[in-house]
Amino acid sequence: MTGVDRTAEQVVRALSALAATGDAMVAFELEIAVPAGAPTDEQIRSRLDLPVAIKIHRSRFSGYVWEQLVLSRLEPEATLLSLCNIGPVLRRKQLAMIHDAQIYDAPHSYSPAFRTTYRLLQPLLARRANTVVTVSQHSRGRLQAHGLADERMIHVIYNGVDHICGLRSDPEVLGRLGLTPGEYLLALCHPAKHKNIAMLVRACGRREDRQIPLVLAGQGHATVLDAGTAQSRDCISVTARLTDNELKALYESARLFLFPSLTEGFGFPLLEAMSCGCPVIATTGGATPEIAGSAAVLCDPSDEAAWTRAVEALQFDTERLADLSERGRAQAEQFTWRRTAQEVLAILSRAAPAAA
Repeated sequence: MTGVDRTAEQVVRALSALAATGDAMVAFELEIAVPAGAPTDEQIRSRLDLPVAIKIHRSRFSGYVWEQLVLSRLEPEATLLSLCNIGPVLRRKQLAMIHDAQIYDAPHSYSPAFRTTYRLLQPLLARRANTVVTVSQHSRGRLQAHGLADERMIHVIYNGVDHICGLRSDPEVLGRLGLTPGEYLLALCHPAKHKNIAMLVRACGRREDRQIPLVLAGQGHATVLDAGTAQSRDCISVTARLTDNELKALYESARLFLFPSLTEGFGFPLLEAMSCGCPVIATTGGATPEIAGSAAVLCDPSDEAAWTRAVEALQFDTERLADLSERGRAQAEQFTWRRTAQEVLAILSRAAPAAA
């Protein structure tokens, strides 16, 4: 699941919970729209924890036809929540959530077709939708810099991270991977260039003491490892794609979580690790300093030597690790999906008179 998918799922779950408890600041009715090929109504209700009373609009269309044509005409008096970076450009009455400006700031991480589509549709969406939101002040500034919308018209709503608190961790994954609790460093591996994993592999390989391995969890290991030295590869352990439950267990038992991206619109893994009590060394790139606050050690993502020094300074310093763990938990507690959903409703309530 991508971070964008995570946001959409958790915002809908939180809105449904607010509607069920009557705790919302404004009255609203929630309905769901899905394209052809979507799971059954029962599966959707189970996944999103939706009551039977919530209507699910199904369509015989999918892809851009569903997104651009069907959604543009669906329930025209209702406000459409387009939570996944894109939405029907012909519809004004919608809240469009554009998470970042990565197609401009990290274009080589995306296919030419993807870049072309987003560069065509997102500016039209941002100018047409009566409400535009994003997930960090950094993203707000970058969207404005690339001309998608005036910065004064973009609202910031931070994501939550407490979804991870509801997961049951699977500690048996450590045995399956041959890992000892507290005896490994952790990073999430992804082939996208802006994730900067090749730099991290080299930096960890330059440590004088490499007895604590770096575990790369996820995808794209071959490309990343090919970019490293033989010395780097000797201290690397890789995993296949993990379930959320397995990943939570790895967060909980890692000595350090390393997050070296060149840019991020928000940075879920950073807060997920903090929520699990894992100390973090993170990038100064993108929104990371804004989201991490003072609860992580920050390094320039282009300074390989600085990453080596930071890991060496922390990997055996139990006092600093414990302090970072405590501060990280406190930082992560500020980011809840209930708060995200409440802010969505607050922005919509303020936008309603202007749209009338």
